[in-house]
Amino acid sequence: MPHPHLIWLRSAATVLISCVIAQAGWASAYLGGEPGYLDQHRVGAWVTLAVAWLAVVVYLVLRRSAGRVNVALAVATAVLVTVQFTLGRLGGDLQALHIFTGVLLAVLVTALTSWTYRHRLPEEAAGSSSSSPRSV
Repeated sequence: MPHPHLIWLRSAATVLISCVIAQAGWASAYLGGEPGYLDQHRVGAWVTLAVAWLAVVVYLVLRRSAGRVNVALAVATAVLVTVQFTLGRLGGDLQALHIFTGVLLAVLVTALTSWTYRHRLPEEAAGSSSSSPRSV
């Protein structure tokens, strides 16, 4: 079973990518001619914003276990979610930029999730590189 820190980090990444995927689904349904999905997209934006910043808290609290790359990706994702949220709230002529930023966000949150799931704790990486057990 993975270390509890990895469970927390992976859970945060999984919930966040789930929110971003749901947002993309609701947006595509709306753009495909189903106006009722705009309400789900708007509510989902608030949920995604909250989840993104809660994930940053998890990554910062567990920063020694998460590693620099994962912390940077988590912060970058939350910042981009905030930009995306703001673009959506401004509306108007920014719809194309909002969609493009959404694609970038999907790529970024995928990178965060991938790096988090492949990440090993520093002591695990050090332990697997030597064939002899480490002394305590």
